[in-house]
Amino acid sequence: MSFYEFRKRIMEEKKRREQQGQQTKVETSQESVVGRNKFSVALLGLERAGKTSLVKKLLKQDDIVVRPTYGVNLENYQYRDLNFTCFDLGGHQPFRLSLWKKFIERADAVIYLVDSADHARFDESKQTFWHYINFAKQSAPVLFLANKGDLPNSKELVEINESFELDKFLRNLRPFNIKKVSALTGQGVYSAWDWIVDVLCGAQQWKVKIGAAVLSDIDGNILSEALFGRPSEQALVANDFKKLKELTKLFAIETRESIQSVKLESLYKKHVSHVKRGAYCLSVMIDPIDPVTRAQQIQLRILENFSRNPTEAQKNLGEVLESKFPLEVEGGRR
Repeated sequence: MSFYEFRKRIMEEKKRREQQGQQTKVETSQESVVGRNKFSVALLGLERAGKTSLVKKLLKQDDIVVRPTYGVNLENYQYRDLNFTCFDLGGHQPFRLSLWKKFIERADAVIYLVDSADHARFDESKQTFWHYINFAKQSAPVLFLANKGDLPNSKELVEINESFELDKFLRNLRPFNIKKVSALTGQGVYSAWDWIVDVLCGAQQWKVKIGAAVLSDIDGNILSEALFGRPSEQALVANDFKKLKELTKLFAIETRESIQSVKLESLYKKHVSHVKRGAYCLSVMIDPIDPVTRAQQIQLRILENFSRNPTEAQKNLGEVLESKFPLEVEGGRR
C-alpha cells in the first residue's frame, strides 16, 4: 500500500468517526427534548419594551392593567399539550445586573424584546442584548421581537437587523429568528410563539380542530354560522357558541376602521380566534390547547378568498370550511 493510499484511508476513517460523533450528538440532543412537555422561557428587554404585555397577551389577560416589573414575574402558560414557565424579567438596570444571568442560564429558550418605536434607546438595547445573550445555553433558541409594530414610527425589520447587527447569528449554530409583533393588538405574537414551540419540539405538524365558526360584516351583521361535531358534542358547547356570536359582533364593530386585525378570547370551555380582513370578520371556536397560528392561517385564507370573490361569502360557511379544511373541522375532536 502506497503512502497516499494509506493517508486516504486514514482520512476516510477519521471522517467516518467524526460523522458518527456528530450523529450521536444530534440523537442525544433530540432525546433531551422528545417526550418533554415542560419548558422554561426567559423574556428579556429594557424596561417598557412590552415584555409583560406580551405575556398577558399569551395568557389572554388583556383586561389586566400592566405595571412595571420589579424583579421577576413567573407565569405558567399551557399551550397545546405543553407547559411553559415564563420568566418575565424586569428591564431596569439593577434587575439586569442582579437577576438576568441566572434565569437566562437555566432557560430552554430566550425571547428578547425591543421597542421598535424607541429609536433613542437602540444602542443601549443592542449592548444589553449582546452582553446577556452569551449566558444562554448553546441549544436554546433565541427569538428577537421588534415590539410595538403597530405604531407609525416603528422601525422596519431590515433597519432593526442592521442596527442590532443580528446578521452575526448567521455565523452561529444557535437557532435564531426575528419577527415584528404588537403585544397590544396581538399581531404576530402567536406566530412568533409557534416558532419557539416548533424549535423546542422538533417542528411537529400541529393541527387545529374548529368546533364552530361565525362570519360577519364590519357592522356586526351575522352573514353565516356553523357548529360542527355530533349532536352530543354540540350540546356541550351550546352556551359557548351563543357567546361566540356575541363576541364576533363586538369584534367587528371594534375593528371596523382597521384593514386587518386579530384577537384571541377565552370562553367557558373553548377559545375564540377572531380575524378581520377587509369587509369581513371570521371567528372560530377552538380547543385551548390548539395552535392559534394555524387557526388564523385558515381564517386569513378564507377571508382573502372572500375579498377576491365576494360571492363566495354568500356560501354556507360550514360547507366552505369542510370542503377546504376537512381534516381540521371535527367539532373540536382530537
